[in-house]
Amino acid sequence: MKKLKKNKEILLVGIIFTLITFISLFIRFWNYQELVNFFGDPPFFLHEVKDMVESGKPRLVGPMVLSKVTLGRGFFTGPVFYYLLAILGILFNWNVFLITGFFTFLFIGIFGLIFFWLKRRYGQLIALVIYAILSFLPLFIPYSRLMWNPHLLPLFGVLLFWTLEERRRRLRNYLLVGLFFGLGLSAHYSALLWLLIIIYYFTVDLRERAFSFLNWALFCLGTVIAESPFLIFELRHNFYNLRTVIFQIKYFKLSPGYTFNLSYYYYYFSLLPLACKLYAIFLKTVGKNFLLEKIMLFFNLILVLVLLFFSSGPSREVVFYPKGWSIKTQQKVVEMIISDNEENFEVATTIDSDTRAGELRWWLRQKGIKVMAVEDYDKAKILYLVAPKSRPPETESVWEVRTLRPFEIVFNKDLGNGLIFYKLVRVISER
Repeated sequence: MKKLKKNKEILLVGIIFTLITFISLFIRFWNYQELVNFFGDPPFFLHEVKDMVESGKPRLVGPMVLSKVTLGRGFFTGPVFYYLLAILGILFNWNVFLITGFFTFLFIGIFGLIFFWLKRRYGQLIALVIYAILSFLPLFIPYSRLMWNPHLLPLFGVLLFWTLEERRRRLRNYLLVGLFFGLGLSAHYSALLWLLIIIYYFTVDLRERAFSFLNWALFCLGTVIAESPFLIFELRHNFYNLRTVIFQIKYFKLSPGYTFNLSYYYYYFSLLPLACKLYAIFLKTVGKNFLLEKIMLFFNLILVLVLLFFSSGPSREVVFYPKGWSIKTQQKVVEMIISDNEENFEVATTIDSDTRAGELRWWLRQKGIKVMAVEDYDKAKILYLVAPKSRPPETESVWEVRTLRPFEIVFNKDLGNGLIFYKLVRVISER
């Protein structure tokens, strides 16, 4: 009888798990082509990765951390994200939607991994509640339509924490802990926060007299193996990244009006598995009291329904690119550039702080159209510019436009949502 009841419970949990997964994927892929973010970092990443693949020379470092540049100096992450993008690029023939789709599925896969991790220690119901919260949390939905290196942090994080809990079962687990820590650190520097968790388990081993130099030597070996490309880069370049971090600490100053806000969301990604575990512990503790257990069960049910409502509503459509600058609009601009049939031209956008128009350069590159280099704006005779109505080219001060003066506006096209597409031609005075 107990076995039959348990089997029914497993079946019910499986059905609810599958239903949550289906709804979560539907919300993310509904109107997918309009909502995929391809602006800012993603085109920059793809340009660098395709350059790496075409050159046949694997990089030893990944992207520079542009948000941490101080006095023109910035440090790099490890290359694990670029290696993954290279594999996806080759596998999917550099199709932006398919590559981004991998990261969309990755999010759900990570949530599922967290479910199975928590289920072992805290039971199916608690794990299911947390899986539902993660799946419908509006914050994660737009991120899942973005190819971005911090997305790997929860994956390596849950594998790290899971292996730490199981470290004493097999000697190799200490090696795996090091590998997952090194891979996370290679994806993004915020994985350094995991070091506090690792130190905690280190002290537990000491306190319980289970410490072994061999165990933690294997941990160090795993970290070195995972970080080996980055370490080779440091040795070859006189510890450039280490010196840069020290330089930044020495000269860093907060900008006027600076606030620590959601721009540091990647820290949340690194700590997501830990937050889930702490919530599971809280629910498990509350569950010891019958009344509190029922109250928390009702609260979590309402929470999941509220999250589902908001995740399937307007918040589902939150995007990171400027309003109206979707892939569809980008490709429309590219078609107009190609049909204009000009050579030796530049492209730029003034709808954001990055004016080099990496997304337009990518679509043109995929069409086999060569654009002048990003440092050659002052040599260009033609500039294709996308700008908001509030920033007409006649009064624009950014270098990419200013260096073309004097110029004439040959045509302008309204792209909708307050965006205008211009063709600017340098006026060459006759002597």
